[in-house]
Amino acid sequence: MKKTISTILLIAVLAAVSCGENNQADTNPNDSATTSTAEETNDDIAILSTFTPELSTELGLDGYEFNVMIRGADSKWAIQDLVAEEENGDILNDATYQRNMYLEDNFGFTINAGISADSSLTEINTLILAGDDTYDAYFPMGRQAASAAQSQLLIDLNTLQYLDLDADCWNQMFLDSLTFGDKQYYAAGAISTNSYDAVRVFMFNKDLLTDLQLEDPYQLVRDGKWTFDKFNEMAVTGASDINGDTVMDLEDQWGMAWQESIGGMIFYFGMGETIASTDENGYPTISVGSERSIEVYDRISAMLQNKQAYYIGADADILAIFSEGRSLFFTEVLEACNRLRSSEVNFGVIPSPKYDESQENYIQYVDAWCISPIVVPVNTSNADRTGFIIQAMAEASAKFLTDPYYDLVLTGKALRDDESAEMLDIIVNNFVMDSTDMYQWSGFKDTFRKGMASGSDLSSILAANLSPLEAAIQETIETIG
Repeated sequence: MKKTISTILLIAVLAAVSCGENNQADTNPNDSATTSTAEETNDDIAILSTFTPELSTELGLDGYEFNVMIRGADSKWAIQDLVAEEENGDILNDATYQRNMYLEDNFGFTINAGISADSSLTEINTLILAGDDTYDAYFPMGRQAASAAQSQLLIDLNTLQYLDLDADCWNQMFLDSLTFGDKQYYAAGAISTNSYDAVRVFMFNKDLLTDLQLEDPYQLVRDGKWTFDKFNEMAVTGASDINGDTVMDLEDQWGMAWQESIGGMIFYFGMGETIASTDENGYPTISVGSERSIEVYDRISAMLQNKQAYYIGADADILAIFSEGRSLFFTEVLEACNRLRSSEVNFGVIPSPKYDESQENYIQYVDAWCISPIVVPVNTSNADRTGFIIQAMAEASAKFLTDPYYDLVLTGKALRDDESAEMLDIIVNNFVMDSTDMYQWSGFKDTFRKGMASGSDLSSILAANLSPLEAAIQETIETIG
């Protein structure tokens, strides 16, 4: 394989950080476990069946260096599985190397990584506006991608001839939540494990669960009975003033600990609600304010007022509470499992609870800061070639990266039981992103989150903030719709 890494040697270990903090993962670069290899993985990817020498010549694939820019190396959410110089025994590095070797051997192209000067990849707009076509594609922060789309700098992915967004390697729930009319500007899925890392999950302390003689969350998930009410019932039971000073603080045991910056949103989305959704024509429309959304908001807000059961605070504090065994539940991004490696806590991972048993799917929440979707600039040098390569990368990533990623999480002393592996399939294939977060329309999402946490009446929030939100959505529709 050609050594074509022009500006960066990427670290081939999962970034050990979560949204908004600088904690580093306690990872072992020698965790090689059961890495798949090109020889062990026999099924060819679908796009290979349509590939011919004539097509290779037409697209100019042989010897082509596919240039991609990612978020800064110091970013917590830079793509970690784009390039690898050689195999070194690390699970993700070796899987990346094998995928890239497979792509080069079968299609002739190699992958080049350029690095942004910052953690968001803000220069995407400047580069495209300047006509700089160095990069065929970008993996920016979600909100930065939305900025580029609103500046009409991104290609509608549906127009790329060889890109099949209906294929299993793409996350359909993510795509559906961000469609814009008949246009699709962003995609996420198996093409990078970044989208897996960024999913928010629930973790639970198995030993505390046993001591409290509570129901098995895994079986509740399987039976479709892992609901908001069941979670709340169990969490309240799990809280305890263990030092007996009648004041619940960092030294006590909590029902659940999580970040103030997330607040009740993980429940709101998990219960099937959104602030904005897509209408019958695929355009964003305000969905909050329906009878069901108000009920969901009120239920979550009431729960958040229980300061005796729930600890909501700084990242370092919540991680300490759970890692020291003093919280029954904990919610964070999936990547946080790696930061719990050094903990003695025997924990499992499950999806977000449903509204009730009639809700069809368990739904996870991804925010637009953590995720780095792939986008294509309007000045990509050859749109057909770009579409072909992205599809080939996505399919090959599903073939080479997903199982090793599971191995990395499961065998790296992160998830510690077979049931958690079963849960991963549910978690990484069912997540949404709200377009009010992606586009940051009128700052409404933060206003909504803060109001939920404080117990504010939703009707008052809507009365004061709905008009600016409607205007911001309409402006975006007129710009890019």
